[in-house]
Amino acid sequence: MTAATQECPTRERDELEVKYAPLIREQLEWGRYVTYVPNKGKPVYGWYRFKEAFSRRLVEEMLSNEWCMPPGVLVFDPFAGCGTTLLACQELGYPAIGVDVMPLSVFVTRAKLSARELSPGQLEGAARRVLDAPYEPPVSRWPDVNIVELAFDPGAKEQMLFFRERIAEIEDPAIRDFLMLALLATLEETSFTSKDGQFLRIVKRKPKPVRAAFADRVGRMVQDLKSHHLTRGNGHACQSRVFLGDARSLPRDVQEYAGTVSAVVTSPPYLNRYDYSRTYSLELCLLWDDSGKILVEKFEDLKRIRHSLLRSHIESRAAPTDDARLPQLTEILANLAGKRLNNPRIPVMIHGYFEDMNLAIQQISAMLEPGAHVALVVANARFEGETVPVDLMLSELAARHGLVTEEIRVTRYKGNSSQQMGRYGRVPVRESIVFWRRLP
Repeated sequence: MTAATQECPTRERDELEVKYAPLIREQLEWGRYVTYVPNKGKPVYGWYRFKEAFSRRLVEEMLSNEWCMPPGVLVFDPFAGCGTTLLACQELGYPAIGVDVMPLSVFVTRAKLSARELSPGQLEGAARRVLDAPYEPPVSRWPDVNIVELAFDPGAKEQMLFFRERIAEIEDPAIRDFLMLALLATLEETSFTSKDGQFLRIVKRKPKPVRAAFADRVGRMVQDLKSHHLTRGNGHACQSRVFLGDARSLPRDVQEYAGTVSAVVTSPPYLNRYDYSRTYSLELCLLWDDSGKILVEKFEDLKRIRHSLLRSHIESRAAPTDDARLPQLTEILANLAGKRLNNPRIPVMIHGYFEDMNLAIQQISAMLEPGAHVALVVANARFEGETVPVDLMLSELAARHGLVTEEIRVTRYKGNSSQQMGRYGRVPVRESIVFWRRLP
């Protein structure tokens, strides 16, 4: 242990670890369940790579085995992401509702949820019309966002717009969204970009031609529908709905379900500096909103989306509230104030994260019926040697809103950056599933 570590008080966090120690247990064989890996290649789930997602298996384990929830009870996901919880519930016989503040997440989820209503024959016909359309220069233009210029060669950039315009001409919204999802899913292989942690990196490679990549993606998605019988009338499928909205202040359509939710399976953004508006900037620049208007027409539109997200990224603005007031948070921020940080906005992000999660937990609690279950996938963090026990601190906030912590199940231990290890030593941090229950 270095002198720098010894000088910083950790009493509040140490006491918190002691308080929750009886509830913490390891189940490391579940490490894969909290990742996207099991969804790869799985029909519908694997149509769009959202590497921050957890797996369908996790949802099934929670609802069917951990809690033995009877079919028909309402499930809620306040951080819907790419729709894993909602899609699994649709298959398993649980009606479900979800919310996400990122328009891309809501679009991807809706497209997946409506897939079983589509006829493979109709999709193939629509895809042929789009793919066989003679090329003409697109009318629309990419927004003036720097990554767009770096991401594509000129021909691919124009091809993307051309196919977007042909897809937009399709009248059936479900077919239109299906094909648009296929186009979005090709962005990494048709560009010079790679999604890597906090960044959308530029890499040297020969991209796949847009038309070939799009045709291949559509073909595989249609084949999934054919071979895995995911179309209309499949068994006990239930309806799932996703809404564009903020977990910190739920939209009215979602608040109508207050007090009726039996289970929550979700994962908020981790406190890891990842800026999803940057990682998925190409998708946001290509996508349209619910009214058909292009989502990002100028860089300011992308910034607006960025600052609407939960404050888990380094460009977070200062929180307008100071309601969390956790002693551990005060301790962490005080310690960081005495250190040279590689980014001075880290304390702003940490404070904003817990303020935002306090609001989100309050909203989640209001949605639950007495005795309802919550499974929250989270990961702890470490900044300049300061460990942030996110799982325990969120559990402290949950107690304020009528939720009791039943268990903290450790599924993985994550390492530190090489820079952190060099200065402060290797200290693995937990990635856990936090189990809460609504008090009667």
